[in-house]
Amino acid sequence: MRVCIINEFFYPDETGGTGTVLSELAAALRRDFPDVQIDVITSVNLYRAQTVRLDAYEEWENTRIFRLPTPHASFRSTRHRLAANAKFGLAALGKLLRLGRYDLVLIGTAPPTLAMVASAYKALTKTPYLYVVYDLDPDRAVQMGVLPARSPITRLLRSWQKSWMKKADQVVVLGRCMREYVMRHYDLPPEQVQVIPIGGDHEAIQPLSPRTRFRAAHSLNGFVVCYSGNFGRYHDFDTVLDAAKHLQTAEPTVQFALVGGGAQKEHIERRVREEQIGNVTLLPFVPKEDYSDLLASADVSLVTLEPGMEGLCVPSKFYSILASGRATIATVSAGSEVARVLAEAGCGLQVAQGDAAYLVRAVSHLLHHPAETARMGCNARAVLEEKYTNRHVAALYYQAMCRATHHSFSPATLPISVARLPTSGVFRYASPDDAEKKAAVATTAASPSLPPCSRPSVHNFAQKDTRS
Repeated sequence: MRVCIINEFFYPDETGGTGTVLSELAAALRRDFPDVQIDVITSVNLYRAQTVRLDAYEEWENTRIFRLPTPHASFRSTRHRLAANAKFGLAALGKLLRLGRYDLVLIGTAPPTLAMVASAYKALTKTPYLYVVYDLDPDRAVQMGVLPARSPITRLLRSWQKSWMKKADQVVVLGRCMREYVMRHYDLPPEQVQVIPIGGDHEAIQPLSPRTRFRAAHSLNGFVVCYSGNFGRYHDFDTVLDAAKHLQTAEPTVQFALVGGGAQKEHIERRVREEQIGNVTLLPFVPKEDYSDLLASADVSLVTLEPGMEGLCVPSKFYSILASGRATIATVSAGSEVARVLAEAGCGLQVAQGDAAYLVRAVSHLLHHPAETARMGCNARAVLEEKYTNRHVAALYYQAMCRATHHSFSPATLPISVARLPTSGVFRYASPDDAEKKAAVATTAASPSLPPCSRPSVHNFAQKDTRS
């Protein structure tokens, strides 16, 4: 099967965005499925290094990478981004036509013009395409207030998006909430929409001791609540800051570490400074090689989304948190994919956006119940290994690619057997080395430093505290 992946960023981009995700996917597909041949069309740019220009051609992990000399689209005006996106799309289509025929084109949503490229290429060559919806626009832009809901441009963009999805041979979304949303709002049949999570790197990210270099370097003591990632406009930081402001007197041993950068950074800095929220430390992104150490520094990790964003995206950082073996507190709606996994796996607590008082109680509860916090962390790593490793994700993509191209496959030939859960639209996985994993979990459970893995109910905590 000859596949072409098109994305603005790709290896060696290590920012954790779509470039990193698709690079990891390509490497996993080439490793586990030798019948898949992959070419990549990308740009010469790196996401967070605007002055760096990469080589026009490179071979990596048995994958050919073709880089286009198009302008960098990020961190500038909207007009500049639109022009850069259009240039990349046109250049990518030209390159795609020159490279010859493929069995499948795989695209994401960065930039949005990629769907137009794949649609045009399919019209010209009858080549199917697999459309991976990482962030759903224009719906996300409307929810953030960037576009008016009923404006002519919004209606035009929605009609285009619907057309691109309808023409796709398979649409991949990141969570059940997204699947429900696109089926309802874009009138897609269930068999066309597949849920494939981002997944986490279970080899690079390990559940390490909290006595980390990161803690020592930044004098982080006590009970550390950590957020790591983009400070994007669709993340709910005000609830976190409101809770931190209360906890600095109510629970003085609690420290918040907010690591990253983005559109809300100045807003967060201003609130911390003006309101004298002394238990919040803002720190820059860390290199990829230090990421596992950073995640291990947390006693509890945070995931946030603004209200209304469920169904439009799923925070990819959540799966790295699972890999790190830490409990999660998520300020998300109850219907979001993150909240569902927390409830199903017993690996954290869900807090409604805007409910700072409940977030305070959640942090205090985990602070004063270390055995429960440790069990949640153990459950997090267990569910990651059960369902969400890069190999699981690659197996699901392989199946979706076979469906899109009408290639036959036998589940017995897969390195990981995959079985659909009835009526859920998502998958349950069983690895060949399940016995070894269960033995490892049993060994961990016997350790006096970590309580046995279990699946405690998130709702029990909520009900108990609501009555008190």
